[in-house]
Amino acid sequence: KAERDEKLASYFKFVMTRNPLERILSAYRNKFENHPIDANVTGRFDPTKIEVIKKYRPEVYSRWEESGRTIKVFPTFNEFIRYLDSHSYYELDTHFRPLQYICHPCVFQYDFYANLKLMPGEFDRLFEKFNIPQNSFRNQPAAHDTGSLMPKYFTKLSEAEKKMVYRFVHQELEFYYHIYPEERDMHISLLGNF
Repeated sequence: KAERDEKLASYFKFVMTRNPLERILSAYRNKFENHPIDANVTGRFDPTKIEVIKKYRPEVYSRWEESGRTIKVFPTFNEFIRYLDSHSYYELDTHFRPLQYICHPCVFQYDFYANLKLMPGEFDRLFEKFNIPQNSFRNQPAAHDTGSLMPKYFTKLSEAEKKMVYRFVHQELEFYYHIYPEERDMHISLLGNF
């Protein structure tokens, strides 16, 4: 414990943040959307996809099995939201968990919060702090288009599903808006004012 405390006190600690609503949509798009269940169920998220399909569209799951697992099937965004709502945070893959259950920002004092939306400029700030030449980082992340797609997905959610989303990320939203208050109106426009 003493060694851990010394490291926590002396190391530079930073965490990548992202609008929680955008993070949920990105996780869905990256792990589920247009990624059908593999016939041999070999993909990392295939068991989760099967669980979701069996629970919310059992008739589709039956057709998939009857077809010899040849039809392409993956959960919808609405089903993904219901899946998140029906599990405890610790049952979920880390891709889906809210920030506070991975990085514990209320427990650890971070020195720097970087916003994924502001990349690669956030890396520039880190490089400057540690006197690292800007061109030494070759694999800067590509710009993400998930933010612009949010209305397309969130407006299709029912009021009950919007409440599920809010319930799932409300603490993470409050933390995020504490750092980036200018983005607060986005969640109101997508989910309503809970």
